[in-house]
Amino acid sequence: MAIRGFNIEITYKMSSKAATHFARWIAGSNVMRNQRIEESLELIRADKGSDIDQKYAGIKAKPELSFLKEIPPQILRNAASMLFSDINACRSGLRKFPKPKGRNRKRSCVVTKEMFILEPLNEGRALLTFYEKASKKPARMFSIKLDYEPDQLAKQFRISRQGRRFYLSGSYNDGVESATNEELLKGFVAQSFSDDELLSQITGIDRGVKLPIATSDGLRKAYSPETTERLKRLVQKKARYQRILARKKRQNNNKNTRRVESNEQQKLADKIANFDAKTARIRHDFLHQTSKEVVLSAKSIIALEDLKLKNMTKRAKPKRGKHGRGYARNNANAKSSLNRSLLNVALGKLGDFIKYKANDYGKAVVEVSPAGTSQTCHMCGEKNTIRPQQDTLICLNGCGTFHADDNASIVVAQRAVPYIQESTFAQKAKTRKKTAVRKKAVTPPLGSELASIEKSGELETASTDVSLVCSRTQADVRPSSTASLVQRNSLTTMDASVTGVLETR
Repeated sequence: MAIRGFNIEITYKMSSKAATHFARWIAGSNVMRNQRIEESLELIRADKGSDIDQKYAGIKAKPELSFLKEIPPQILRNAASMLFSDINACRSGLRKFPKPKGRNRKRSCVVTKEMFILEPLNEGRALLTFYEKASKKPARMFSIKLDYEPDQLAKQFRISRQGRRFYLSGSYNDGVESATNEELLKGFVAQSFSDDELLSQITGIDRGVKLPIATSDGLRKAYSPETTERLKRLVQKKARYQRILARKKRQNNNKNTRRVESNEQQKLADKIANFDAKTARIRHDFLHQTSKEVVLSAKSIIALEDLKLKNMTKRAKPKRGKHGRGYARNNANAKSSLNRSLLNVALGKLGDFIKYKANDYGKAVVEVSPAGTSQTCHMCGEKNTIRPQQDTLICLNGCGTFHADDNASIVVAQRAVPYIQESTFAQKAKTRKKTAVRKKAVTPPLGSELASIEKSGELETASTDVSLVCSRTQADVRPSSTASLVQRNSLTTMDASVTGVLETR
């Protein structure tokens, strides 16, 4: 049985009352999460990491966090439980230590079965209804129809918030038996194909900035000229309104230049956010259509480059000047432009879409090392090549002139053969050259994560100045072009100023 997921925007499907409650739940969940992170770090500093648990009553009892008593305890319990699971995953080395989330990031809360009910409808649909709180006679707050039967849906849902937009996400069982990616690859290993026979069943894919997709079968996909022009106009409009907003803030003498302090500024900020949303929708649509076309036209095995996008998009490091005085040019502007281009193409999301769609159609996916794929000739396998232009590769050994992206896709397909024949896909082995590294003292996972967080400055200490807390304000929870800032802030009944600051802790 395959477990699927869905994500629905519910911003314009709910009332102001429901938006208020969801905003409270998300804010309370985020405050609980950040508070538990601070307590866990204090225990780690005191060498008491084994005492970390998922209790939250002590945080709820703090006088400065009295508004948490208005949040359903099930929401707070879920937040503490999820954080405890993340810390245990860090102990196991599966992920990094969790970091505090601010108000500007996407936040969410987990809602379990005590806070909702699923009712069956006709034609295999279900009605999902959320309660204000768990009680014997709960009051219905928000309902939405889902295209799945109640038995298919999981026992919990997640409500998330990005700015002033709300989303509902969950998982369901589609009832279809499908093999995992590793089982598909092992099936090819068991058939004992020769290298040439296996290569004939592999489609290599090269991902890039100028040409997002190029396959070894000759398929090339890029944004159409109309879409490219539309994206360019959106970028120009966004930059224009950003300049206008910055000027309004200077004229208004804003105390905090990162926040809006008038209705006029809020309207400009809404327009800027809409431009970003339109750009994201255009990109998302292109990725879905392209990934499906690639998977349908591909062979039984799809080979991708194992791109480390986080490392590829790091900022340029400062370069010391001569004799250690000052700083020399390090082409930081050029690197920032390249990073922006890489992130705009969304190569990572494109790879994720190809992976899950390939498995849906019974095709396997293998990831290989991307080192040197753009400089290696697919005919002779050597790097004795030059690229006079971005899309041209010339082999100096006399193999010929090739399209650079087509050549790279063929190299990716060739590298997938030993990965499958040697079954190294299970261990995610790399073909890069091994280098001897001096061994260093091994630190516990939680201790090393604490050191990295403190070094990066991402851990902020909590302020106990109540006067400072009460001077802050929180953004509205529903988009409204006519309502004033005071009306939008009045949607929440708890002290929004306290919540706004404590979410950043």
